[in-house]
Amino acid sequence: MTYALPENAATIETPPLELPRRDALRHWFDGPRSEQSFGADLGLGQGPSFQPAEVRRMRELIKAHMLRTAQEVSPQAVEMLSQTELERFHEIEGYNHARMLSKRGRILPASSVEEIKSMSFFGFVRQLFGEFQLADEEDVGHEQITFRLVRPGRQEDVGSLHCDAWFWDHYGTRLDDGMCRAKVWVPICVEPELNGLRLAPGSHRSPRPYTVKPGQGKVEFVPEFDIHEIGLRQYCGDVGQPVLFNYHTLHVGALNRGRNSRISIETTILYRSECK
Repeated sequence: MTYALPENAATIETPPLELPRRDALRHWFDGPRSEQSFGADLGLGQGPSFQPAEVRRMRELIKAHMLRTAQEVSPQAVEMLSQTELERFHEIEGYNHARMLSKRGRILPASSVEEIKSMSFFGFVRQLFGEFQLADEEDVGHEQITFRLVRPGRQEDVGSLHCDAWFWDHYGTRLDDGMCRAKVWVPICVEPELNGLRLAPGSHRSPRPYTVKPGQGKVEFVPEFDIHEIGLRQYCGDVGQPVLFNYHTLHVGALNRGRNSRISIETTILYRSECK
């Protein structure tokens, strides 16, 4: 399937991301534990996979949340959506995708967050970062895990090239003294070479200029640099294989060139620095 769309970071051809082996926890930092040193020279790495049963459960939690939202914004589509697999939701007519999947609409409820935090991957997170919490970036009153559903060929379903620190800077979000941030992204339904996430290894060490373009309900960052020169790579991790990356690493969702919708979850880890 081909899509004729303007060239941008989500659509340009990119080679696959080659991830380093990080056999020891110390290899995740190239100095004392801090936001700047996380991910070492590449600014990223692959974590241990969620178990298959855990991935199935996350699918159930996401679908249940979407059905509850549909009851409010697209009640006429609830029955059809309930009978459809998540990755095929885009085939159902009559539901309001934009309202169901608004930024706040993609935040999972506190009970789902607690259940996901009890899964095997977060044991590794605790070993890597020590005591941690998940950021409440939208100020909803509980730790946040958000999901995204990206339909085939729909440019509006992926954001603009950015690093997550830009959002905090733009909104003036405060980070408590001594605390650090890191990002986790997990594919839940994915066709690895046809959709997913793109990252620029090493970009966390070279800040680049950008401007902010307010959009309808979301902020768009416009790069003031050549996107072809930052070394974007396609993350080809399979279902349930998380990638963790520095909060200053440039990344963007890839245009979905597959047949199914891409579903992923993401969260911001907050942890304490070892730097004095």
